[in-house]
Amino acid sequence: MKKLILLLLLFPIFSFAQIVPEKANLITVTNSETAYANFTDVRLLLTKKGIEIAKLNKDTFDIKTGLIEVKGAGSCYYEFFCRDNQIIISGKNKMDNLQGETKTTTAFEAITNIGAKDSPTKLSFEAMKEMAKLFGTKIKYEVSKYYQ
Repeated sequence: MKKLILLLLLFPIFSFAQIVPEKANLITVTNSETAYANFTDVRLLLTKKGIEIAKLNKDTFDIKTGLIEVKGAGSCYYEFFCRDNQIIISGKNKMDNLQGETKTTTAFEAITNIGAKDSPTKLSFEAMKEMAKLFGTKIKYEVSKYYQ
């Protein structure tokens, strides 16, 4: 009987745990703000964090950051699409490979939730998740075939 009660008490905790889908490449933060307010919030937070803003579109409320170094993953940039009631975050990363004395870089690839726990791709996605958490707690992970 005690086990049943304990199981019933813990069930709501486990049912709200969000599973990030394999190959997720977009993170949507849901809120109750206008597109302009979201745009302003993203811009201010990036400035506060010392992250360079490479492109700013005041007509469509889109922001693209400059390159950001992610430990163990190379460099990446994020794109924020600010809409009414949501901020959509995506990004691209490129890895630096050291081969002896030469350093080669790969082309930019979409940041996706793939790879082993400590792989550069997974580390880039985890960094993007941490960035999304700065904008709110209602977070949804999506796989988009249009953003690759």
